[in-house]
Amino acid sequence: MGIRSTLKKELMNLDAQGLMTADDVRDFLKRRLQPKSQDDFTQISLIGRFNEHHSLVQAGLPSRERELAFERHRLFKEILYPKKAVESWLNRV
Repeated sequence: MGIRSTLKKELMNLDAQGLMTADDVRDFLKRRLQPKSQDDFTQISLIGRFNEHHSLVQAGLPSRERELAFERHRLFKEILYPKKAVESWLNRV
C-alpha cells in the first residue's frame, strides 16, 4: 500500500468505524482463505467475484452480490465495505 493511500485511510479513520477499502477486502480474503484450503483456484475465483462486484458498484450498476453491503465516504467518495458485511458474505459463499 502506498503512502498516499495509507494517509487517506488514516484520515478516513476506517479502523475505528469498522470499514474496509477494496484493497483491505482483497487482503482479508487472501488471509482468510489461505489456511482453510490449498486450492488457489478458490481464492482467485472469490477475489475475482469481489472485483467484479466492486467494478459494478464503482460504475453505478447493479451487482449480483446484493448481500455485500457498501457505503461511500462523504468526503473522499471512496467505496467502503463494513467488515461484518464482508465476513457474512464470505461465510455464505
